[in-house]
Amino acid sequence: MAAVATCQISENEKLVDRSCQISENDGQSVDRRMGKYHANVWHDDFLQSLSSPYGEASYRERVESLIEQIKENAFNPLLGDGEICPSSSDLLQRFFIVDAVQRLGIHRYFEKEIKVLLDYTYKYWNVNGISWGTQNSTADLRSTALGFRILRLNGYHVSPEVFRNFQDENGQFVLTRPVEEGDNELRSVLSLYQAAEICFPGETILREAKSFASRYLQQTLGQSHEKSQLLTEVDYFLKFSWRSRNPRWEAWSSIQIFRQDVDSWMSMEGVYKIPNEICQTILEAAILDFNIIQAQHQIELKIISKWWTEASVNKLNFFRHRHVEYYLAYACGLYEHEFSLTRVGYAKLGTIITVIDDIFDTYGTYDELIHFKEAVINWDMSMINRFPKFMQICLQFTHETYMELADEAEKIHGPRARKWMQEYWTNLILAEFKDAEWIATDYRPTLDEYLKNALDSSTVPVVTLFPMLLINTSLPDDILERIKKIELDVMLGCRLIDDCKDFQEQLENGENASWLDCYIRDNPGTTMEQALEHASILTELHMEELTKDFLFYEKDIPTCCKKVYFDCMYRWVAFLWRDIDGFSTSFKGTKDDIMKLLINPIPLISDKRNM
Repeated sequence: MAAVATCQISENEKLVDRSCQISENDGQSVDRRMGKYHANVWHDDFLQSLSSPYGEASYRERVESLIEQIKENAFNPLLGDGEICPSSSDLLQRFFIVDAVQRLGIHRYFEKEIKVLLDYTYKYWNVNGISWGTQNSTADLRSTALGFRILRLNGYHVSPEVFRNFQDENGQFVLTRPVEEGDNELRSVLSLYQAAEICFPGETILREAKSFASRYLQQTLGQSHEKSQLLTEVDYFLKFSWRSRNPRWEAWSSIQIFRQDVDSWMSMEGVYKIPNEICQTILEAAILDFNIIQAQHQIELKIISKWWTEASVNKLNFFRHRHVEYYLAYACGLYEHEFSLTRVGYAKLGTIITVIDDIFDTYGTYDELIHFKEAVINWDMSMINRFPKFMQICLQFTHETYMELADEAEKIHGPRARKWMQEYWTNLILAEFKDAEWIATDYRPTLDEYLKNALDSSTVPVVTLFPMLLINTSLPDDILERIKKIELDVMLGCRLIDDCKDFQEQLENGENASWLDCYIRDNPGTTMEQALEHASILTELHMEELTKDFLFYEKDIPTCCKKVYFDCMYRWVAFLWRDIDGFSTSFKGTKDDIMKLLINPIPLISDKRNM
């Protein structure tokens, strides 16, 4: 197996004085605000040293062979209308197989087969739920919860009202059926919890189900002293909400859980279990596929690191150096080979966004920003000599990078791409300047004023549209109108998540406007704890709306474009900001996440002892 890489960061790199290392050459001493950000974690010599063997053709050939085996042994016997392989657990078999390949990240190899299997199961979905087999008319909680989640996530319309069949007359969930005893009971409640996470607006039964299941699972974990595969899985789902389980993290985590006990994951005690040989084949395919994709990602990391090393701004220390952290976002959501340009482009885009954001938020003075705003909107390079040295460097770098991305977008989508980009870019810069104006004048905006500006200053419109234009897919001329609703939900959700995690840091940096501050001012007597609780409720509501839009919003929007907003942006923010602001403070948990997803390959089954 490949050697496990290590990346060290010294104590003096964790928090540094972010003073500018390049002279401004203006002969004046300027008092500047600066955030306390740690240095770049990912040094070029480390990234250039990465060498994965999984880029070799022999591994791709092995995956192709395994995929054919899975089709032949797991899918093909289930592709008929039940008569090819009659079974008392024919519905559960189909749900198990689909759930496994989707969670492990290899479902793209079986799209046609998955549709056939789910079309079959959907025929037997009814107001009572579903059973493990067509020969059994009594619905059970685990099959119903598993079926509900898989069918809904794959675009089938299923009503959550079926779960009322598992409540008593007082609205309490009951687990009284024989098949739901022992481990089956715990797995049934875990399935209910997973299903309840895929909630749409107004579905109170799913909120009730999630509350019940959460209490049950937490109590079970608290009373257990063992660490079985099932309890590991329970702990994972309680720690990572569905909104934070981006596709790449879900695949990595599911592989770790699955390999702990392959026989118990796809089984219902006393009813059915997937044969061990099929489980082992699926697991090996998932591990190899993960590592092959990771090898491609490492090639792209080297490209980005070389670009960063040669960038003129890398000697300026007033802004956050996070090119690898930016790359992680799109590597987690659009990880396939064909989205390479989008991933690399986003890492570059994110870098110039951070340069601009930190100039407007902290380092630039108001007088400088008045003219800098005009230069960076209109790309008027004739103004460059009126700025201090650091701004000249930033303007030149931002202009070059922006034009590089615009050229690539125009190759794919024609001149309209530049028009769309300029419109969104202008809105971003004007919103950034408005924030700076509020800070300079110590103006305290109302919540409505704040939200109106914060949606653009969140950077979400720019950091989703620009990379989307680097995807080689057909886009309608009115794409900006079609995506507006999803875009708005993502902007609001990301803004709430961000403000609730780093509001204290924003205050220390001199910023006087966040969602929490404005809400408290607009609602006298409200405490910070109450504001945080209200923000948490709003976050859940936006997640419900976004989930429905992602799965069912019809506007002829390509799925890969929806994934830009949902998987690459919203879920990346929810993932990185799950405990703290994992972007600004990335040398802690975020660094470990990157090592798992981008640096260290997953050991093969025979190398399990090395995990």
